[in-house]
Amino acid sequence: MIIRLKNILLFQALMLLSWSTLAQDNVARLTLLIGSHIEFNFNSIADYQNGKQITNGSTIGVTMSEILPAVLTGWHIDVQTFLGATDFTDNSGGGVLLPSETIQIEATDASGNLGTATFTGLQDLSAGGATLMSTNDLAHVPANPNTHQINLSYECGMTVANNLLGTNGGYYTIEVEVILIPDF
Repeated sequence: MIIRLKNILLFQALMLLSWSTLAQDNVARLTLLIGSHIEFNFNSIADYQNGKQITNGSTIGVTMSEILPAVLTGWHIDVQTFLGATDFTDNSGGGVLLPSETIQIEATDASGNLGTATFTGLQDLSAGGATLMSTNDLAHVPANPNTHQINLSYECGMTVANNLLGTNGGYYTIEVEVILIPDF
């Protein structure tokens, strides 16, 4: 069985007016640096029983600039399936569905520059809009994708509740959205 995740990064641009009524361009953007397609290959009984882990499978860079500090309180990154999909699609033609809670995703600080950020640990992919990490201060504004990087690690079938033993073999895919959200 092969399970593939396809990351879609949503880019969010903000436009705010400054106090002097001049327009100001504001930027909140994620850049996928490494790992747009994550594949889990299950080719043994042990894989099905124990699950698999891909540590630091994706790296994203965060850009946050030209934000009015008077209104911004921080930012956070959420993850969810694309269009709220609840199951993986079986692309091998078997018509079998695999539940999205089979996958957990975790964010960690890739660059060492997010010391005051809060990372929430493993989050089920089935939890729509699950927060992977957040900042609660302006220490990370502006953010630059060269210095503000986040690793995403993935687990598939590693918990008892999400064990894959007994599932049909196949080629399953699901698209994942990683969303940067400024906090005001």
